[in-house]
Amino acid sequence: MRAEVAHLQGALADTRAGRNADDSGDLTGYLAGLAHCCALFAANDLPDRPRVLWNLYPGAEAGLPNPDTIYRYVIVSPDYRYEITGRRGTSADLTFQVDDSGPERAGRLNRNLGLLAASDLAVRPDGTFTITVGPDEADGRPNHLRLPSDARRIMVRDTVSDWTQTATSLAVRRVGGGPVQPEPGLDELAERAAGFLASAAPLWVKIPEQYNYVLPPNTLPEARPTGAGGLQNQYVTTGTFSLTDDEALVVTAAPGTASYLGFQLGSNWYVDYDYRNHTSSLTSEQATTNPDGSFTWVIALRDPGHANWLDPADHHQGLTLMRWQGLSAPLPSSASPRVARVRLAELRSSVPEGSPFVSAAERQRSAARRRQQYDARMARLRHP
Repeated sequence: MRAEVAHLQGALADTRAGRNADDSGDLTGYLAGLAHCCALFAANDLPDRPRVLWNLYPGAEAGLPNPDTIYRYVIVSPDYRYEITGRRGTSADLTFQVDDSGPERAGRLNRNLGLLAASDLAVRPDGTFTITVGPDEADGRPNHLRLPSDARRIMVRDTVSDWTQTATSLAVRRVGGGPVQPEPGLDELAERAAGFLASAAPLWVKIPEQYNYVLPPNTLPEARPTGAGGLQNQYVTTGTFSLTDDEALVVTAAPGTASYLGFQLGSNWYVDYDYRNHTSSLTSEQATTNPDGSFTWVIALRDPGHANWLDPADHHQGLTLMRWQGLSAPLPSSASPRVARVRLAELRSSVPEGSPFVSAAERQRSAARRRQQYDARMARLRHP
């Protein structure tokens, strides 16, 4: 692992992120987080000994994870049958997605092979549920996930629109299938983790070029259904920002029928900024609406006084990503974002009439509340 990290230090220095003045200093921390992420995947890569793995959290990041989503993984194989049990939390959205090999194994975005969404999940009156998993068809059974021949993992996304909402509790057990394989030793696990790191690192610096940098900076295309690798029942739009200290990017959009709308910023390493200490992400519950029910966000390097300030943590250039989840109808084009780059001095005349502003004292209170909610959420996840 140390040798692979050293190799990547040199190889990634010549990428867009490595050449960027604001991102280049984050390379060592980025590789540490990605190595942590890959080590967890390697240790959990046992379909005959299934476990629910919490991954893609601060300290183990890759793939610009949603700050509002608790990502969990169950490694599976069509050679076995499984049972997933749980108790539904209060999150805004919950999905179970069957994938083939993930980026860490295949060096590409995963292919989606099946989905069980919250709207289709049969939950008992006490909030508990059971999901059966195996190579057989559902044949009318509720809560069944079929494993095609190339199925490799189940990715669980539990998305909260309010950080006080609770995640779904989960457990998994193998209930049938082939024999149990010998457990790998530490040397084998380390070699596997290094391979995962070598596979994933080049991909995550290419993805922004394919999805974010296809349009000029400070623009966002019309929202679209997610493609390969993403959640299949959501809409997204991706772009970039490039601002001076005295500029702002004003973005206005509508939620449609989504139960969750989130807007986040990220670095060219395709990871989040520090969203505990910076408002580099906001959900529709955390943000304040305009009088007509739409939302306006303001990206700026210094506090513009707007209630929905997205803080890029001293980065002048970076990535933008918006997600609409839990939709009961397709997102209309009128809900897609409208974007304007303006001078900070002209901000008040550049936002919709009645768009919310806050005082310095209100900003301090909301920042303290954000840190408290973040800490409480992480404590619940570590000690459920």
